[in-house]
Amino acid sequence: MTRQVIVVGDTLAPYGGQVIAGFVADTIDGRAIARVGDPVRCDAHGANAIAEGSPTFLCADRPVALSGHRALCGCTLVSLQTTLPVS
Repeated sequence: MTRQVIVVGDTLAPYGGQVIAGFVADTIDGRAIARVGDPVRCDAHGANAIAEGSPTFLCADRPVALSGHRALCGCTLVSLQTTLPVS
C-alpha cells in the first residue's frame, strides 16, 4: 500500500487541525518532514504529538509519519501533497 509522507501544514481528520513542526533539515516542497513525536494541533483535542510512523523509513533516527498514521489524540494524519509516496 502506498502512502504519502506527512509534512508541516498537513491536516488531521476528522476534526481538523494541523502538523505544526517537523525536521527542517529534510523537506518536501519546502515543508519539513514530520516524524513520531513532532507536534500537531488538533481542533478538538488541542496540542499533542504524532504517535505513529513508518518502521522502515527514518529521518534523523525517528520514524517518518505517513498518511493514515495517528496522533496521540487518535486523529488521523492526512497528507495534502502527492510528490513522495512511500510503500
